Amino acid sequence: MNRPLILFFLIAPFFLSGCVTTLQNSLKDFGGVVKSTVQGDYYLSHKKYQEGEKKFQHALQKDPDSHLNNYLYGRMLLANNKNEKALPYLQKACTLKPDDADYHFWTGVAYGSLNQRKQERQQYEKALSLEKKHLQALLYYGHNLLQAKQYTMALENYNKALKLWPDSPSALYNRALIFSKLDRTPEEKQAWLEYLARYPSGAMARQAVTHLNSLQDFSYRNYRLGARTVSIEKIAFQPFTANLERGSSPSLKLIATIFKNMHKGSLQVIVYQKNNKALAKEKAQAIKKHLLDNNPEITKKDIGTSWFSQPEKITIQGKKLSVDESVAFFISGI
Repeated sequence: MNRPLILFFLIAPFFLSGCVTTLQNSLKDFGGVVKSTVQGDYYLSHKKYQEGEKKFQHALQKDPDSHLNNYLYGRMLLANNKNEKALPYLQKACTLKPDDADYHFWTGVAYGSLNQRKQERQQYEKALSLEKKHLQALLYYGHNLLQAKQYTMALENYNKALKLWPDSPSALYNRALIFSKLDRTPEEKQAWLEYLARYPSGAMARQAVTHLNSLQDFSYRNYRLGARTVSIEKIAFQPFTANLERGSSPSLKLIATIFKNMHKGSLQVIVYQKNNKALAKEKAQAIKKHLLDNNPEITKKDIGTSWFSQPEKITIQGKKLSVDESVAFFISGI
């Protein structure tokens, strides 16, 4: 059945009953809803919250019992950090249209912004009772439960959210954090690795690396390079050799880029290889060669190398750890 024929069957009963006026009013109402929804999405997506607030405040003066206008005005107020003022409008939207999961979700967000955690949770639960795959409600319900230290229930919500959005940064990170709280170490390690595979940079990545290193997994390391601390995937070599694995190229490229952008100092490469100083030296030289071959702006005098036959000693979260085989970097002379 083609689209025009479907439209005919939807409209035909109105004409058959003679309710032309009813049809016109219905179409007018529908058009108003579409227009308000589009306008609301525009103001929110373009972060024009002040304009949106004025727009829907005016719309409410014309139609104070519009669930959509109450909802959108509440959203604009919430976006403008007028959380206490936003709440009654979002509550009214829920009263006028109690079967809308989005309305309940954003009312929950408003409660949460006011630290009313019990009411916040109730709204997320209501949203999920209406729409069990409501992604935002699953995530925020998980956050609420995590804050309340109800770790197992929070984990269930994050796992449901990850089935809908496998790359959710907050779900991936908090899942790993919950495994830590529950002392489920093997799963915690895997969870941090999965987070870092998707989000290898930024403040949260640095925290994830710290957690991972505290478990004596050094697949990633945090390095202080000038004013920045960056998370770098492990520099790996083929077994028993100083031949760099191809997968280490992106990490070395990032280090070289940061160094070049500084325009000062020298890049120091330090290799630790327990009881094998010769191999440590070969690895240091291999890293230097790779950096020089792939970055013509960097010269030999820009890179210093050191190598040691003992493990690297580091302290992570108060723990003193020993790494038998490792590579470290820093920038000197700045």
